[in-house]
Amino acid sequence: MAELERLETQVPWWQTAFLRLGGTFADEQWQSAAGADTYVTMSEQASVPALYDEACGALPDRVYTKLQVQGLLSWVAHVRLRQEPKDRFSVLFGELMEHVWNQFTLDLARGEFQMGYIEISKHLKAAQYSWHGLCKALDTALESDTPREEMGAILLRNLYVDEEGEALVDGEGQPCADAARAALWLADYLLAHRDHLATLPGEDVLRGRLTWAPSPPAVSTVAD
Repeated sequence: MAELERLETQVPWWQTAFLRLGGTFADEQWQSAAGADTYVTMSEQASVPALYDEACGALPDRVYTKLQVQGLLSWVAHVRLRQEPKDRFSVLFGELMEHVWNQFTLDLARGEFQMGYIEISKHLKAAQYSWHGLCKALDTALESDTPREEMGAILLRNLYVDEEGEALVDGEGQPCADAARAALWLADYLLAHRDHLATLPGEDVLRGRLTWAPSPPAVSTVAD
């Protein structure tokens, strides 16, 4: 986005004219750049230590969990973008999600996984399907009378699971109390971002200039 703004305002007029004729300053180009910038700020937010701190979000530090966090932040961004005309952000949001899926693909192709194309495609399709379902569930929760509790229950089922995707339970087979507490913290985290983004001017949001709310305070674990 910064480079487009520089080209539009700081180069000689005749160069700007040629760039404009070539489509450099078309709305799709601005949206694409804003989507890339949004991804950068969102990725930084997805690495906030509080998300993985046992006294806060207590999320497992796994590649797929980090993808889920990016998916949650993408959803929060989309909640804000929906307050603007759809044609002003459709390309932006598509670009944002393209970066999310591309990074996940790279994570599966290298490092500890080193998956091949077919295996990556299988995991990517499953992740996209799961993300769409999670977003729909969270949208419904926002409209409920108790959004925090509804979101906490959804997050508990989807993020607080073991590596096999099974829910975390205690010795008696009941939902893990610490996980339930952490899921409510994560619900508070998402709601704080939702409320903060709602205060940002539309032009800032559409230019990818997102800022994020402070994380909710840590709370004691049940074991404490």
